[in-house]
Amino acid sequence: MPNTAVTFAVLGPTEVRGSDGSPAALPPSVRALLARLALSCGRVVPMDALTDALWGDEGDDLPADAANALQIRVSKLRRALAAAGLGADVLVTQAPGYRLAAPAEAVDAHVFERLLVRAREETAAGNVTAAIGCLDEALRLWRGPALADVGQTTWATTESARLEELRLGAVEDRIELLLESGGHNEAVADIERLVARHPLRERLHRLLMLALYRGGRQAEALAAYQALRRGLADELGIDPSPELQALAEAILRQQVPSAGGPPAVPARERAPENADRLPRRLTSVIGRQDDVTTALERLAEARVVTLTGPGGMGKTTLAFEIARRVNETPDETPVDRVLLVRLAALQPGTDVAGVFAAELGVVTQGAGAADAVEEHLRDGRTLLVVDNCEHVVDDVAVLVERLAAACPRLRVLATSREALAIPGEVQVAVGPLGDDPAVRLFAERARAVRPSFTLDAETAPVVASICRRLDGMPLAIELAAARVKALSPADIEARLADRFSLLTAGPRTGEARHRTLRATLDWSHDLLPEAERRLLRRLAAFRGGWTPAAAEEVCAFGGVSRGEVLDLLFRLVDRSLVVPEPATGRFRLLVTVRDYAWTRLEEAGEVAECRDRHLAHFVRLAEEHGLGVRDPAVFARLNDDHDNFRAAVDHAVNGGDVENGFRLACALVWFWNYGIRYEGTRALTMLLETGGGSTVARARALQGIGFLHVYYPTPQSVAAAEESLAILEEIGDVRNAAISRLVVAWAGQYGGDAGRYRAMIERSRRDLGDSDGGWWLGMSQYLEALLALRLGDFATAAVEWRRALDLARAVGDRIIGSAILAHLGIALRESGRREEALAVLRESVDEVRGRNSFHGLTFALVHMAHTRLDLDEGDDVTALLAEADEVARRARNPRCQAWAAWGRARMARVRGKADLAAEECRDAVALLREGEFPWARARLWSFLADCAADAGLPDEAARARETAAALTD
Repeated sequence: MPNTAVTFAVLGPTEVRGSDGSPAALPPSVRALLARLALSCGRVVPMDALTDALWGDEGDDLPADAANALQIRVSKLRRALAAAGLGADVLVTQAPGYRLAAPAEAVDAHVFERLLVRAREETAAGNVTAAIGCLDEALRLWRGPALADVGQTTWATTESARLEELRLGAVEDRIELLLESGGHNEAVADIERLVARHPLRERLHRLLMLALYRGGRQAEALAAYQALRRGLADELGIDPSPELQALAEAILRQQVPSAGGPPAVPARERAPENADRLPRRLTSVIGRQDDVTTALERLAEARVVTLTGPGGMGKTTLAFEIARRVNETPDETPVDRVLLVRLAALQPGTDVAGVFAAELGVVTQGAGAADAVEEHLRDGRTLLVVDNCEHVVDDVAVLVERLAAACPRLRVLATSREALAIPGEVQVAVGPLGDDPAVRLFAERARAVRPSFTLDAETAPVVASICRRLDGMPLAIELAAARVKALSPADIEARLADRFSLLTAGPRTGEARHRTLRATLDWSHDLLPEAERRLLRRLAAFRGGWTPAAAEEVCAFGGVSRGEVLDLLFRLVDRSLVVPEPATGRFRLLVTVRDYAWTRLEEAGEVAECRDRHLAHFVRLAEEHGLGVRDPAVFARLNDDHDNFRAAVDHAVNGGDVENGFRLACALVWFWNYGIRYEGTRALTMLLETGGGSTVARARALQGIGFLHVYYPTPQSVAAAEESLAILEEIGDVRNAAISRLVVAWAGQYGGDAGRYRAMIERSRRDLGDSDGGWWLGMSQYLEALLALRLGDFATAAVEWRRALDLARAVGDRIIGSAILAHLGIALRESGRREEALAVLRESVDEVRGRNSFHGLTFALVHMAHTRLDLDEGDDVTALLAEADEVARRARNPRCQAWAAWGRARMARVRGKADLAAEECRDAVALLREGEFPWARARLWSFLADCAADAGLPDEAARARETAAALTD
């Protein structure tokens, strides 16, 4: 995250930042000028020095009039600074040149150098932790190579080299402190990487030799020295320095001094004893501050706190960070020591108490291991970190419960994929990172392998998508970021379909189960009993989540009975493999876990069985509830399974079970009509294109396609509705023929023979009668009102709409009721009752908002906006139009997009922006085509004529008037 105090940044691409820390646009031509001024902020930089910085000191590239060229660059820079929100006086003209009037702390390079001074002072005082903190803060300021985009002039290359040397020195200082604090094992990989980049830098080789030796790798330490000796001889013809020769001799004789420890400081200020033996943090902890705070609060209240979550969520890293900061909780008695027991390498069946004793350095001397550990922990205020308990959780639970009971001042912080389940335990769930922290983590880890990597307008959305697709899982994000060395973010995103082959680049020093994404999930899977493995892989058949009843229907076969499913499901929740959603009673898998489980399902040969059962379940669900979607609760229930419906249709098409596919899709037509219509069109079209299915099924599918297009019909959708009517009449299906007849009449709301449509409505009213509780009577009235509105008989339409509203409310259909309110609002507005219309439209918006009925919401919003314009109440119309347009785009509703453009055109014309008004009108005409009432289309064309005339386009105005006149004939 950028330091928000920094305004000018040169440690990477040159940036100027606004008050919120985000970079502002900066033309490439002024970046070198800004960098030169920023590195001398507060001081006057002579014009000669500035021209040298911009064009070099050799004279070859110097403009003929350098002073004038410099002045042009200065003017451009001033405009850019002003656009970033900085005052006009920040760039001052002052003989003999220019001065950037900013404090040193506003420039990242100056902040960096000051932090290095502070780090040296803390080191000299023996404050190792504080010194490392200063160095961490300093190194976080870097976003890539210094002065990365200012050219190759002598000044730029010299200053860049100076800053890069300071940066490398800071990295070396940090590693030196880590080694002196006992962090040699964790530092080796980083030092090796640096040595590879700087093969002749002796200090790095010295640090590598020390780290290897102190980690018990004497032979490798000596081999590192020999490699340097050969390199120096081959490249420069010299020997290593006397210091390195002496160190090699000491390593050979095993006489290297051990690492020193920090001096004593007051209890509240110092880290707990042995906290420095926790693995040193070599990378930043991002996005976990709230988790740290929560865990510290829980530790202040409870004796045992367990961090639970799926593998790869960063529980171990979080636990170590909590342990380092355990004494930060205000008003709490600090702990005297932090002890660590790591269980990852432990094999099930091993004596856990014995491992605790060994990890803690406790000598049993004939006593039982558990007794010795208890005695060791009884005195003093201790925080015991027990890491990776899941594979021996039962034994650990017994021991921790005993220790907590016997040691009153002991607190335990455990990490496990499932809770210890002992009295007094408090769980803290470690979940995915949020969007912003996930992106920052990716960017930071990407810069570790490719320092020039930056987030910009092109890469930031792609990185955000990668992080979302990886469920915000820190391990997966870090593994993906490591691929930036060879792949662009777009390439990485494209390869996530095979994420387990892609994400394999974990650190060599990490535990084997954290080096690849698949290894992490293998570890969790292999700990499961067979019945839980079966359920986990079968749950991969679901998309987006499931209910317990769905899991019982789909997964209960082949060794798992229906009665076992719920208990097994809860066990998978306990093991952090299934995510519960208590508010809805549903469950889901993280996408990464689902993809892993799917591979296991394929390996078990159960894909076809699971998908068949999945399809059968969702056919039953759709047929049971499909016509009940007028109840918002039923609509919400079906909407929760939108992804499952889509997957079931796909399986029906690809698996050859077309008849069940038609049953599912036809049962969902009303659901899709109230929600995402294009999804229904896609499903029905796919099924029809198979050529399969019964005559009735295909006719109902054609009916559905016509129905889903009634608000913006196409020739194809009208033909589909007519064809369905012909087929259903021929086979004598009276009910479905009546419905198709209503669909044909509905599609005629914008044109055609109104008399024919009225006759069709009346016949369907008789055939359907009061079936479905009288709901079809309400729909017949709806269509009567729609025809009156189409014909411009607004007073009659208002009466008809009120009758339709009464019928809809009588049967409890609040969703169609909101649509009726919106149409009633239009009828009232067009009949001159605008205040009444606005109140009705507000009621419609309130009714439909929050129900995922995108078409209803955008329709009500856009007509409320136009009514506000009619009343000259335009304060919030811009926001209304923006929301309506956004919802219409998401719903792929061109009719409402057209009305939104028309509204913007009206506002632009009032403001005197005739060109913009005409452009918006053209967009509205193109979107609307013939999908609107004739009187509305005529009015739009007339408005376009007026806008074109205002814009000085008489020919276009004349054509628009002719079109409007034709529509009113």
